[in-house]
Amino acid sequence: MKRNTIFKLIAIAFPFFLILVVEVILRLVGYGEGYELFHKIISENKTEYYVMNSGVSRKYFKNTGFHSDNQSDLFLKKKTDSTFRVFVQGASTVVGFPFYKNGSFPRLLKHRLSLTFPNRNIEVVNTGITAVNSYTLWDLSEEIIKQDPDLVIIYAGHNEYYGALGAGSSVFIGEHPFLVRTYLRLKNLRFFQLLENGYAKIFRAKKDDGLQVGDSTLMEVMAREQQIPYESEVFEAGIQQFQSNLEKILANYQSHDIPVILSTLVSNERDIPPFISEDLDEEQFRKALDSKDENTGKIAQKNAMAAYLLGQYYLERQPDSAKKYLEIAKELDLLRFRAPEKINEIIQQLSEKEDVALVDMKRVFEARSESGIIGDELLTEHVHPNVQGNFVMADAFYNKIKELQLLGNWQHFVSYQEAYRDIPISKIDSIRGKMIVQDLKRSWPYVLDMSGRNPVRQYHFLQNPSFEEQKAIALYSGKEKWEDVMRLAYHTYLKDGDLENALKVAQSLIAEFPEQARVYEMAANICLQMKRPEYAKFYSDKAEKLK
Repeated sequence: MKRNTIFKLIAIAFPFFLILVVEVILRLVGYGEGYELFHKIISENKTEYYVMNSGVSRKYFKNTGFHSDNQSDLFLKKKTDSTFRVFVQGASTVVGFPFYKNGSFPRLLKHRLSLTFPNRNIEVVNTGITAVNSYTLWDLSEEIIKQDPDLVIIYAGHNEYYGALGAGSSVFIGEHPFLVRTYLRLKNLRFFQLLENGYAKIFRAKKDDGLQVGDSTLMEVMAREQQIPYESEVFEAGIQQFQSNLEKILANYQSHDIPVILSTLVSNERDIPPFISEDLDEEQFRKALDSKDENTGKIAQKNAMAAYLLGQYYLERQPDSAKKYLEIAKELDLLRFRAPEKINEIIQQLSEKEDVALVDMKRVFEARSESGIIGDELLTEHVHPNVQGNFVMADAFYNKIKELQLLGNWQHFVSYQEAYRDIPISKIDSIRGKMIVQDLKRSWPYVLDMSGRNPVRQYHFLQNPSFEEQKAIALYSGKEKWEDVMRLAYHTYLKDGDLENALKVAQSLIAEFPEQARVYEMAANICLQMKRPEYAKFYSDKAEKLK
């Protein structure tokens, strides 16, 4: 080989060698973030578990002041033969907003599967992160694969515009999915983090970073493009990124023969008007409706608020027409916190194309909604399910797992009615969730005039709060820890003879601390007092296995 060629190769390789040396040094001195999805903990009986790293969200959010919510579901570091391991991917609906803990559908699913298979170790690991989209799901999929899942459930798509790195998000890198995915790969390098942090330090002082969390709602902080017209360039960019990322995600899992269940998305179409619409003289339009003006239908095809008003007009008159126009209203809403139907179409198409199991959650919810139009019966606001809605979601996935025959003998099948009577969410968590929604609906974007500020929290006006309301306020305000509140509630209910609510608290503690034998013993003791020996045996057997 000529000397010239050797020198050229050295010249090309040297910068990469230098970067490698810097990378090693940065790692040795502990600079930057590892962004591991899971980290190890050891229980009292010396069993090793993994739990989701609460700091992983820092990879996706810059300069927002936002520390994302996620659940803390333990699973065994060393998977046993009796383990059935499910990972659930998504955003705030998966996390369980606004109830969290046992109000989330993954925990309701785990509770029911555990009762169905008492001799199996059922793990349903919630990897949802608030305000993320399909970029994050793709980025996490390789870490999930390493943990040998028996099943992955994906419920996502509402955040393609305003979730981190989305087409209309304030955390924005670019519109091309390949470039954004490359950026996420580079973020794992300490050398790249050094460059990015240096750039931010130099240029941050020279520009206004906009709203921070605390100034307003997270929704406003994340929404860079607050008006995205239907089929506009940004609209189509969101659709493209979702399809590209979901294809990559499914390919990752299929290459490792990991079953996946996809789900269509649900939105509140009946009871939530468009957040932002093209201008409309609502008074004139209502008069046109009353006079049965034929032009109202034409206007409604192009104007979100007109479509919503026409849909409301038809609710008691022509439910099928109401359904049509209320969906149009959601589609034309310029502020895209509800996924357009093109997202559901992609989910259905990829399910069929890639032979991936599908739960048509939209159809499931419609079947349980008045006139087949999804509204406040099952949702708290625009997209997040209430407790019943989360139960319906868990039920749909439970039945799909049975249909796919991913587990053996279903002789202990738990019926819908039996499971519904045993929803393991505490009154306190339920009340706190309702308080959160009350305040959200008095904030931007529900009240556009509230831009840049937050309302006074409603609980300040509560007169003579009950015990549950007092504790819900303590949690919401951050004055008390959840586990302390639950333990106090457990003893309070026992003292008052309220065994049913004491059991729900014990079940909540089991879901949060599944490695602790004493929380199972608490549940077993209550079940004995309630004369439910089969449940008492279930919990006492679980406790014995942990000792």
